[in-house]
Amino acid sequence: MPFSRIILIILLTAGLSWQTAAQSLLNKTVSLEVKRQPLSEVLNQISRQGNFYFSYISNILPQDSLVSISVNRKSVRHVLDILFEGDYVYKESGNYIILLKKVSGQAYYQISGFVTDKRTGMRISNASVYERQQLISTLTNNDGYFRLRLKDKYPTAAISVSKELYADTSLTINTGQDQEVAVTISPVTFQLKTVEITSQVERTWLGRMLLSSRQKMQSMNLTSFLADKPYQASLAPGLGTHGKMGAQVVNKFSVNILGGYTAGVDGVEIGTGFNIVKGNVKNVQIAGIFNVVGGKTSGVQIAGLHNNVLDSMNGVQVGGFSNITRGNQEGVQISGVYGQTRGNFSGVQLSGVLNVSKGNIDGWQVAGVVNVAAKNAKGVQLSGIGNFTQNEFHGVQLTGIGNISKSTVKGVQLSTIFNYARRLDGVQVGLVNIADTTTGYSIGLINFVKKGYHKVSVFSTETLNLNVAWKSGRKELYSILLAGMNAGTEKAYQIGYGIGKEIPFNRNFFLAAEITGASLYIGDKDGINTQMMRMQPMLNLRLGKSVSIFAGPSFVMHFFDKIEPKEGFKTNIPGNSYPSFNMGEHVKGWLGWQAGITIL
Repeated sequence: MPFSRIILIILLTAGLSWQTAAQSLLNKTVSLEVKRQPLSEVLNQISRQGNFYFSYISNILPQDSLVSISVNRKSVRHVLDILFEGDYVYKESGNYIILLKKVSGQAYYQISGFVTDKRTGMRISNASVYERQQLISTLTNNDGYFRLRLKDKYPTAAISVSKELYADTSLTINTGQDQEVAVTISPVTFQLKTVEITSQVERTWLGRMLLSSRQKMQSMNLTSFLADKPYQASLAPGLGTHGKMGAQVVNKFSVNILGGYTAGVDGVEIGTGFNIVKGNVKNVQIAGIFNVVGGKTSGVQIAGLHNNVLDSMNGVQVGGFSNITRGNQEGVQISGVYGQTRGNFSGVQLSGVLNVSKGNIDGWQVAGVVNVAAKNAKGVQLSGIGNFTQNEFHGVQLTGIGNISKSTVKGVQLSTIFNYARRLDGVQVGLVNIADTTTGYSIGLINFVKKGYHKVSVFSTETLNLNVAWKSGRKELYSILLAGMNAGTEKAYQIGYGIGKEIPFNRNFFLAAEITGASLYIGDKDGINTQMMRMQPMLNLRLGKSVSIFAGPSFVMHFFDKIEPKEGFKTNIPGNSYPSFNMGEHVKGWLGWQAGITIL
């Protein structure tokens, strides 16, 4: 074997130990002034000036081609780029520069090395090492080792290293050859400040389930690095056009097959499975299963099952099962089952089962079952079963079963069963209406005001000699539940309802104007088929704080069908001593009276 070849093998084998020195070969400067000389001779002149050797396969290099070049103190790399016009790549090994023909397609080279703590010298694991232009990244292993495979498409590359609680570090390298570098990073020495975290998608249960620990670690390391790109496509988080750096890129157009994990969207994102975005989303986001957004969302967000926005939402949000917005929301939220906003809500919240707003509401809540407003609400609550507000409500509550407001209601509560308001400054309409205090009106069978009007009256009329009425509400408008009977040989029973109003004259006298309607039972075999309506003004005299007596005339209308009373029941209504007049085929009227005592 020739001696020169033995020397070449020794030099190539020992290349690793000479790596530091060899890395400077392409940066050495040379000067040339040649005209139409063979390429091989020009290479010899360069090698003599640089005190190194070229190595190449003779049949890939046109050694006899004539070249002309004029350069003064230019780097070897620069001169080679002029000679070969980018058709060759250069790799250093020992005191040799190896010339290789570029293959069709993109050439690659590798950067490897170790990351260590500058203060302690300890090797650092789980540090993010990345190249900003190509968006290629990796994490150091437990020994602090990393390796990056980069495209040879730029003259230089910027290698950056980031690690939580360490200062970011960058270094620029020349491209085109495999290299090993050593990087030291320094711990952050300034006092930690309170930081507002705007993205916490990794902490959601979906993020914990679908993102790997390495992806979460890299996201934590690279909080200060973001890039903008026109598009991206991914099969799953970390498997896409931006590789492991996908979570640091804001895209104009994004397509995810199984799922995606990106920094933001400023255009359109479509995922057949799911989309996870750390930052903001603008314009359109569509997912077959779910969307999770760590920042603000504006525009249209649609998911087959679930949408979760960890900041605010402005626009239209549609979820086949549920929608949750942690911040404020303005616009429309449509959920198949459950909708929730934790901040203030303005617009329309529509759900098949349940709507919950933990902030203030200004707009509509429409639910198939229940609406809940944890703070103040203004607008309309419409539900199939119930509406609930924790604080003040302005507007209309309409439900099939019941409305509850634990504060003031300024507006209307309308239900078929019950309404409750701590303070009513409007109208309640329902079978049972309850309020602690009221300046409004309650209309229903039972109206109860805790700090309002409560009275019990015992009285006689021209028809029945013993009656009891319970009156509740406000003196401006109170409801009456009454029951009565005629004691004696001619029995009769009644049960009824009415409304009334007090008109004060002075401290001791007032007028009570009432209208009542009652069903009368007189033993008919068909049950109750006769009714009476009474309109009666009554003059009241107060005898004390809780007692008054009253008396007054009545105008009575009696509605009846064919009556067949049983023996012992009253056969003539109102009685033989009371003249009556016909008002129709089954209606007669008369002037009557009532008198009694009121307590409470």
